[in-house]
Amino acid sequence: LLEHIVEYQRALREWWRVVKKGGYLVLYLPHRDLYPNIGQPGANPDHKHDFAPEDILIAMQEIASGWDLVRNEDRNEDREYSFFQVYKKLHAKGFYFSYRAPKPAKTAGVVRYGAFGDLLMTSSVCAGLKAQGYHVTLYSSPPGVDVIMHDPNIDQFYIQDKDQVPNGNLAEFWAHEKKKFDRWVNLSESVEGSFLAMHDRIQVQWPKAVRHDMMNRNYLEFAHALAQVPHDPQVMFYETDEEARWARAERKRMGADGEIILWALAGSSVHKVWAGMDSIIARLMLRFPKARVVLTGSEMASILQAGWDNEPRVIKTAGKWSIRQTLAFAKLAADVVIGPETGVLNAVSHIARIAKIVLLSHSTHENLTRDWLNTQPIIPDATKVDCYPCHTLHYTWEHCRKHEESGTAMCQVSIEVDTVWEAMKRALGYREIEAPRPYEIPALKLLQGEPT
Repeated sequence: LLEHIVEYQRALREWWRVVKKGGYLVLYLPHRDLYPNIGQPGANPDHKHDFAPEDILIAMQEIASGWDLVRNEDRNEDREYSFFQVYKKLHAKGFYFSYRAPKPAKTAGVVRYGAFGDLLMTSSVCAGLKAQGYHVTLYSSPPGVDVIMHDPNIDQFYIQDKDQVPNGNLAEFWAHEKKKFDRWVNLSESVEGSFLAMHDRIQVQWPKAVRHDMMNRNYLEFAHALAQVPHDPQVMFYETDEEARWARAERKRMGADGEIILWALAGSSVHKVWAGMDSIIARLMLRFPKARVVLTGSEMASILQAGWDNEPRVIKTAGKWSIRQTLAFAKLAADVVIGPETGVLNAVSHIARIAKIVLLSHSTHENLTRDWLNTQPIIPDATKVDCYPCHTLHYTWEHCRKHEESGTAMCQVSIEVDTVWEAMKRALGYREIEAPRPYEIPALKLLQGEPT
């Protein structure tokens, strides 16, 4: 576009004006040494300028201060005839040229789009690569990427908006980007598709026993295998100093001289909510009068807080705290964290000080919580609901069995209040559980003529 504008310096100045500090101005322009110039055969008759990279560099030095030229590339392969420049707007004044910095000795590109839990598991992959000496670039998208920002094991982020690269073009995009790295780790469908059947794929039609046999594998261990790093779980949320101060101040503000129980109300799927929460909270208020229960979740989950308006020991934060505030509080202020399979539980999965109670739904203990520390997985009763473990992704009730009275999944209804209460008492009384409680899923057998 810039080559079509007569007063291109004014256009650059205006574009730069609306870029926020920390934001980027990206320019992709025909290179005068690679493309027909004005008046030559094949030239674009609407071009007003023939640019080279140094022309834009001079203009940017004249119209702006406080930038870093992070990319400066001639693009002359395949069908390209251009140059590519990226200017980052800085808080301080001065001109910087980080694109000239020496390339790291070893580079790794990691691709992971997805929900909060998916990205938190990716933190362990990035830690493993960093331990092997790699400079790590993460390709991801919001909002999931929010929980992994400030991770010291990630050197650079490549953030894409949802469908910025259409699904049909992702393979071509990945093939292009892969060339830039010494190691390429694509975690797309490393859980979904591989160990959680998707309804547009054939795996969802497999007999349940076959699906369990093929998909009952540990999610994180497989991600480590794809990255070619040792299976040394290092899932971690990294809070900023400001978030740490906030979390500790919130606990102090609550005036708690007893335990803090953080309850994640719901996850990202219809089956990730349990209807017995109110009964457990009521028992906590009677049995542990000094305890505080902090309810957390999205704006949509805030309806699950209803009924506790007049109980000051129950703090309702759903729809108020950001996901990063919630995770900072879980890590630094909570004694017990309870909830469904969700990112909040993943964030503290490998912190031994914090007791965890996880209400499993479409995953098994082997899939998710096998290596977690100080964790009690609560397993749906497979004698009461024959669809568990389903190893299936559910976004709606179309394929997930719903309990109409409670509005929750049948697998969650099979979890008794007394079962969760016993787990809660153990968590409050014994916070150093060395390993998850043993349990057994009834054997799944392939029988001739068995319905699937």
